[in-house]
Order: sequence, then C-alpha cells, then structure tokens
Amino acid sequence: MSEINKVIANNLIKLRKKNKLTQNELASKLNYSDNAISRWERAEVTPSIETLDQIAKYFDVPLSSLIEDNAEGVSIAQDKRTLRNKLAIILLFMSLVWLIATITFVYGKVIFNVNLWQVFIWAVPVSCLVLYPFNEYWGRYIWKFVILSVFQWSVLACLYLQLLKYNMWLLFVIGVPIQVALCIWTFLKPKDYKK
Repeated sequence: MSEINKVIANNLIKLRKKNKLTQNELASKLNYSDNAISRWERAEVTPSIETLDQIAKYFDVPLSSLIEDNAEGVSIAQDKRTLRNKLAIILLFMSLVWLIATITFVYGKVIFNVNLWQVFIWAVPVSCLVLYPFNEYWGRYIWKFVILSVFQWSVLACLYLQLLKYNMWLLFVIGVPIQVALCIWTFLKPKDYKK
C-alpha cells in the first residue's frame, strides 16, 4: 500500500464525514458502488484521476486537496474563501439598497429642496428583505429570527415616523404579539435547517 493511497483515503474520509455523507450516499452521488468507496477509503485501490477530479468538483475543493497530506488546511482555506465570497455578495446587495436611499435623499434635497430623511429609515426593512433570501440559502436558522425581528420592528418604526404628526405610538403594541409568535415559531421549527 503506497503512501499516496493512504493520503487519498484519509482525505476522502475527512471530506465525506465533513459533509455528513455515508459511503452509500457518496457512491450514489458519484455513480459508483459503496463497495468502491469502501475500497478507496481502506486504501486498497486508488481512484483514477478522472474520478478524483469528479470527487473534487462534487466537494467543491481543489484536486490537490485530495492528494496532498494537508487537505484539511486546504479545505479550511477553501471554506474561508467561500465564506468571504458569500459575505461580499451580501454586502454588495446591501450597499446597493443604501446607495439607492442616499441617491433618493440627495435628489430630493437638491432638486425639490425636500428633506427625505425617512428614506434611510425605510432602507432598514428593505435591507432585511434583501438579506432574507441570502440567509435562506446560505445562512443559519437563528439569523432568520433576527432578520425577521429587525424587519418587523423597523417597519413599525418607519410607519410611526412616517405618520409622526398623528402620534401613532400604539403601532408598536402590534409588534408585541407578532414578536411572541415569531419566538414560538422559531423554537418550534425542526432542527434540520442548513448550517
């Protein structure tokens, strides 16, 4: 048994377990038998370079992370890079919301001499609406609760500030049962949410 076989076997086991897959599940994803996966992980047989490339693409790691001894370090670096990219995309979309709010404010002030400061308040719930789909796809369940809570209270604050001359502070009372329902809903949801 060569050293490279052991390295590939160990890296394959780490990647499979990190992604919470059984040998059978991985085999079906790669169109191989679970016996083949088992033999690879016991270092009895080495997968072909095409198969290693297919495995690397499936796990979204570079091919070198399967054949080098420091695969975990490469995988962690890949995870950090992926997280940075996701964060950059989210911040880009969020900054677009605030750019539109700023342009609206400046346009109103310069062209119409109207102080539209409320656009910055309305940008908060709009930011939550932009953030919510990203959290559904990439985020954690607890952030769903935070985003929905901020959205709810910021909409109520926006309505209150928009209707300030009517002194509608009772709008915030509406938020209490909604927040209680949101808390109950959060703690009753199943735990199989993406991490």
